[in-house]
Amino acid sequence: MSPEIVTFSDSVLFCLIATALILLCSCLFDSRKATDRVVFGTILIVMLLNYLVFRATETLPPFEWNAYALWPRIYLAFEMIVISYTILSVIFFFRRSDHSRAADESERAIAAMANPPAVDVFICTYNEELPILERTILAAQAIDYPNFTVWVLDDGRRDWLRQYCLSAGARYISRDDNAGAKGGNIDNARLQSAKETNAPYILILDADFAPQRAILKRTVGQFADPGIGVIQTPQFYYNADPVQHNLLASRAWVDDQRIFFDVMQPSKDGWGTAFCVGTSCLVRRDALDLIGGMPRETVTEDIHLTYRLLQKGVRTRWLNERLSVGLSAESLSGYITQRCRWCLGTIQGALLRDGPFFGRGYTFTQRLHYFHGLLFWFCRPFILLLLAAPILYYFMGLPAILMEPEAFFLYAMPMVAGMWTFHAWVSERRSLPLFTEVSQIVAAVPITLAIVHALFHPFGRPFKVTAKGEDRSRVAVLYPLAVLFFLIILFTFVGMMNGPLLRTYHDLDVMSVAWGVVVMIYAFVSMLVCIELPRQHLDEIEFPLQRRTLATDKLRTTPCTIEHISVKAAWLKVDDPSCAAELGVGTLLQFSPFDSFEVVGRIAGRSRATGVFSLTIIATRDRSLDLAQISASPEDVRRAMIRRLFSETPHVVPARASLRDAISCLLVRVFARPTEIIGQANEAKLAGH
Repeated sequence: MSPEIVTFSDSVLFCLIATALILLCSCLFDSRKATDRVVFGTILIVMLLNYLVFRATETLPPFEWNAYALWPRIYLAFEMIVISYTILSVIFFFRRSDHSRAADESERAIAAMANPPAVDVFICTYNEELPILERTILAAQAIDYPNFTVWVLDDGRRDWLRQYCLSAGARYISRDDNAGAKGGNIDNARLQSAKETNAPYILILDADFAPQRAILKRTVGQFADPGIGVIQTPQFYYNADPVQHNLLASRAWVDDQRIFFDVMQPSKDGWGTAFCVGTSCLVRRDALDLIGGMPRETVTEDIHLTYRLLQKGVRTRWLNERLSVGLSAESLSGYITQRCRWCLGTIQGALLRDGPFFGRGYTFTQRLHYFHGLLFWFCRPFILLLLAAPILYYFMGLPAILMEPEAFFLYAMPMVAGMWTFHAWVSERRSLPLFTEVSQIVAAVPITLAIVHALFHPFGRPFKVTAKGEDRSRVAVLYPLAVLFFLIILFTFVGMMNGPLLRTYHDLDVMSVAWGVVVMIYAFVSMLVCIELPRQHLDEIEFPLQRRTLATDKLRTTPCTIEHISVKAAWLKVDDPSCAAELGVGTLLQFSPFDSFEVVGRIAGRSRATGVFSLTIIATRDRSLDLAQISASPEDVRRAMIRRLFSETPHVVPARASLRDAISCLLVRVFARPTEIIGQANEAKLAGH
């Protein structure tokens, strides 16, 4: 259908019908079925290619060596990168793996063994403080497996950490320098541990990732397949990332990596190209020996490890289970640093002589998947062009796209609706319009700068550790980005409102105004993300539990619900009102927040509004460790609580997104001052959550 022979109303009607059919597909199809993914994905690919052909043939001015002709072609080139990445993603989504059955078999196999194979647990650390490290160390010691050794790999050479490991019963390793950064740290520990335990398997953990109790039983037995060199599990978090937190959407929207971990990696595994992500992975020691140890040539030793092993015919398996929980980047600067490092490492890997582009031993599919990962980062400059396009049009008369409204509703709008709907469908509501884009926008400028720098000087930059455990008790503003987004809003608004006064070269049309409005919305929400709200201190993090149990005092036992729990405190709601009325401040209650784990708490207060009791935890008994006595010293209680709370961590960040709730939270964030938000949060906490 050509836009020249249809009316505007016809094109709008076509767009509505196409959108309705897309929504119908999302309702009728099941994203868990491969056939449905192929059918729905093929529909989207046809729409994308149809739009791309139209863009390349009908929306460009005649070629000349001037800005008016070159700018639309530059914009189209980056738009083609985004569309190419999207098409490859859709094709990769056609396959999806699920190794839960293999994990079940692994668990049965380990249970049947008299002497399960030994495992060395490597905890990699550089500059993290004890409140972060001890969660990982103590949770690692609580792993439900009979034969493992916990090693703390200290690249910071800290005497206090050596002493802590001695008191906690963990092995300690340090080295004289930081050569090779994290990869070198792991390789040094590989060589040292080989002299003592020489365990055939190594569990690699970042300093802030606490393993869950079942992690080894669910993985070790899968190495019965000799073609597997690494078993990688996804990263989950017990705190909101900066975008979630600063938009108050930590209960309404998933973290921005959920699509990658829960959807993209299982799909890559279906093609045999899932890759290691650096933590919460189990590695065969002989596989590391096969390639001469942990790679050190890039700042992302994880994906490099996978591709070095692929050269030897050894693959990485993706086990899509929640077997570790870690600390997400707490500040926006840390969030950006992390992603710039991933971007740089991906480019470095592509340029290596033994990498997937220039090295031998790789299949076409393996090279294509690495190219796909590279495209992900090269999509970021397009975001900047999208934000800049209205300003260039308003002030310089340079349109990025020559498209009439009829053509927009015939080609562009159905395609955009198709992408939004498909991604929400295939990710099972882990993707949201606006929020997903904003999480990419806030890092687009630094990533673009990192790309430019990497293209000219890809090697030699130091490994930057993501800052964790910083003081986040006050409002902080990332001014460079906040000012940039403010200027985008300002210039877009001025150009839109005062175009004739500025003597621009055009009369503003509806499409340019709509584009400008969208840009201002994106820039405004991104600016809000740059105004960072305070966070709870690490020791104050509370986990929603909603566990039914029995609470016992000296006189009675009564049913109750443990609503929240932290290392120091718990919040209980007693079922029987008459019993609750008799409980006063100072009363001791015994209850079980976890299986085989008992807690004694002293009532500190009660909310009149909700009837919820707050209790200070003063003693524990962990029957899973065969401890008959109650631990009552403050330090023993604290360690016991950390050990169980972070090895059986309750879900905090939601697994699915809610557009309605996310928008509701965003509106609160828009119209309330940060100080008011903090005050309301404190009042809610005092009122019993």
